[in-house]
Amino acid sequence: MAGETQRDRARALPQLLVIAIFAGLCFAPQLFNDGDTSWHLATGQWILGHRAIPQVDPFSFTFRGHAWTAHEWLVDVAMAVSYAVRGWAALALLFAASIAAALWLIARELSRWLLPRHVLAAVAVVAWVLSPFMLARPHVVTWPLLVLWTMALLRAREEGRSPPLAWALLILLWANLHASFIFAILLAGFFALEALTEERGRRPETLVRWGLFGMLCLLAALITPHGIQGFLYPLQVSGMKALPLIIEWRATDIREDWPFVLFSVAVLAIIVFRWRQVRRVRLLLLAVLAGLAFAHIRHQPLFAIVAALTLARALSGRDEAGSAASGAPLLWLAAVIAVVRLAIPMERGDSPTFPATALARLPAGLRGQPVLNDYSFGGPLILNRIAPYIDGRSDMYGDAFTIGHARMVRGDRALFDRAVHQYRLRWTILRPDAPLARLLDHDPQWRRAYADRYAVVHVRNGGV
Repeated sequence: MAGETQRDRARALPQLLVIAIFAGLCFAPQLFNDGDTSWHLATGQWILGHRAIPQVDPFSFTFRGHAWTAHEWLVDVAMAVSYAVRGWAALALLFAASIAAALWLIARELSRWLLPRHVLAAVAVVAWVLSPFMLARPHVVTWPLLVLWTMALLRAREEGRSPPLAWALLILLWANLHASFIFAILLAGFFALEALTEERGRRPETLVRWGLFGMLCLLAALITPHGIQGFLYPLQVSGMKALPLIIEWRATDIREDWPFVLFSVAVLAIIVFRWRQVRRVRLLLLAVLAGLAFAHIRHQPLFAIVAALTLARALSGRDEAGSAASGAPLLWLAAVIAVVRLAIPMERGDSPTFPATALARLPAGLRGQPVLNDYSFGGPLILNRIAPYIDGRSDMYGDAFTIGHARMVRGDRALFDRAVHQYRLRWTILRPDAPLARLLDHDPQWRRAYADRYAVVHVRNGGV
């Protein structure tokens, strides 16, 4: 009896870790350290207010009326509804719960193969790798879907079948949440390939079963307000030349991304020492995902989650799975944390991606005038009902415009002067360390109207 109680306590440790992470995220201001959070929230509010999905840009003054694929509209609506209920506190709860759900599912799946202490270590490492991406943005909401999808594919292969056709409905939901649904289809393709290569005696049947499942997934991905454009969108964005200018699209750097690099080394070590237990197609899958992750840091969570789930069996050395650990006994603790989070108001203060004080002190007459803003300030401007020059929707603005904006902020005065003339710019809001801000400090045609540690506002002489 005592031994059984001790085992139950050990099995609960990974769940306790997830609860602790959930509690920390609920009260972490760092969850909102991204300018895109603001325009996603504003988009959700626009959708609720107009009862329609925007097909053209309703926010900027430079591209207003231009075609725009609001592919994350469903998350945007969820954000707007949450915000209407309890402001930033409810938003924090929404995204903290999404992250915790993904980690809880990972812990539950790993417990089928690994000892509790190993599950605890694995969940801690995965959370460590995911931590830079734990932000109030749509991609986080899809993490639980990624875990569920990978689990469904793994279970199907364990049982020598294709996933139930009803699982294609998950793609329908996913395609309306985030463009990463394309990776779900990619994963299904790899597992279908594995089935075809390993089930040689019944290839025709396997081809039909997995082929039908794949076709349903493709059809489900088309059921969005954007149709075929929504399906093509992730492919179009991945080909943009301006991607290196966007932080989340930069390549993995060994010095800055060392937690992910260490995780990748650990994955490689598992493969080297357990290569007999890792199926060849899964090695190919992990190689492809690693390549994507090293090319663009935004794919690091995809690799970390899929690698943890697919290598658990190889790491354990077991041929049969045990029962998954239940986290139900700890759900009451999560519920208490959620209630406390909603009970305590949360305010957005100044941050590098949210210049709250600078925006609050803007003269009323300046708010309606054309502005050149920092890229990350575009979202906060939209949320404050100020039309930005540019914001995080670089896919809509395109390569030339996005690159041109970056050149201006970096001090290309000739390009800036042309923009002033073309768009009749009256003011700027930039980061204090922006080269253009320093140039305007010494330009008699411009005057510094406000400055703090996060933002500096310049007004063109003759403006407000």
